Amino acid sequence: MPDFRCEFERHAVELLPAEACGLVVSGRYLHCRNIAENPEQDFVLHPRDYARAALTGTIEAVVHSHPMGGGASEADLKACKYLGVPWHIWAVPEDEWSTINP
Repeated sequence: MPDFRCEFERHAVELLPAEACGLVVSGRYLHCRNIAENPEQDFVLHPRDYARAALTGTIEAVVHSHPMGGGASEADLKACKYLGVPWHIWAVPEDEWSTINP
């Protein structure tokens, strides 16, 4: 399991029932704030967190949780394609990871 997954899982469990989100930056996991209006159903990375990540290294992937389970949503697929980096999604109830690519 890549190192970021263990760290992300700890982050996600702390934020339940909200979706957790973060970035893999130059091989390291960076926690980000979820500023979505309904964080239990969606996530929106705080723009300052994204900017801070971009200044510290190469953004290699987006990571977020699905507290209610399930795979990538249509919104995930569209955003992944738009950002041009892989998205790693942890379905919490199933304890399963999936990856989507742009």
